[in-house]
Amino acid sequence: MQSGRDGSQRGTFTFRPGAKHKGAVAVILFPAIDLFGGDVVRLTKGDFSKRKDYGLSPLETAKNFLDAGCTHIHIVDLEGAKEGRPCHLEVLEQIASLGMFVQYGGGLRSEDSIRDALSAGADRVMIGSLLFKDDDMPCHIASEFGPAAMPAIDVKAGKVVHSGWLSETDMSPKEAIAWLSNTGFSIFLVTDTDRDGMMSGTDTEQYKELMEGKNDIVAAGGITTVNDIISLNSLGLTGAIVGKSLYEGGITISDALYAASGKKQ
Repeated sequence: MQSGRDGSQRGTFTFRPGAKHKGAVAVILFPAIDLFGGDVVRLTKGDFSKRKDYGLSPLETAKNFLDAGCTHIHIVDLEGAKEGRPCHLEVLEQIASLGMFVQYGGGLRSEDSIRDALSAGADRVMIGSLLFKDDDMPCHIASEFGPAAMPAIDVKAGKVVHSGWLSETDMSPKEAIAWLSNTGFSIFLVTDTDRDGMMSGTDTEQYKELMEGKNDIVAAGGITTVNDIISLNSLGLTGAIVGKSLYEGGITISDALYAASGKKQ
């Protein structure tokens, strides 16, 4: 099948059978679509040498998530993160046209790139490296973009990292969130990079500590099973991002949505 950046006419994602689950959702489920070279891929711990290409159409994959009952979607431009600029804005525009809430990140290292992503249809963008550019940048970004900008708090061995997870800070995620909250941000993406792509389960204790400040937290990294989602739901998190497990049979989209809904099993 043909491959291209327009997100069309490659493989399609066939979900295992399961009924749709609609209604109020206690924690928002964000199925993840990671992009490189126009393809749906996954990395392990952010390592580009361990990239797996699923041969799927990004647009058709998003449509399947929508048809299964998802209202939100999480798109990571991995090629953009590597190149330092957005590389999949056309795909973003196509997926945004489906009407789902889209959060998008990867390569957004300037104000212009943020505006480009929002203009292409992103409802919320994830900002990482740019926040560490200078001391005034967080306040400026929060003021300029408001709730459409979400800091990406990437955590490795208990410390916040940025710039492709290669630059380490002395801050814990709790300290980083406290700092950024004071600059005007209200929602945070917290990724456990040690578990990302490992299908090893989530570190519930880490998120429990972060929720002590009554922050709006979207969790990512290692979320694999129904029990992972139920545990995060019980903490009152805003969202949970599930990626590799959906593509490799760890969990069905139907079960993930049901767990996110907070309904008793």
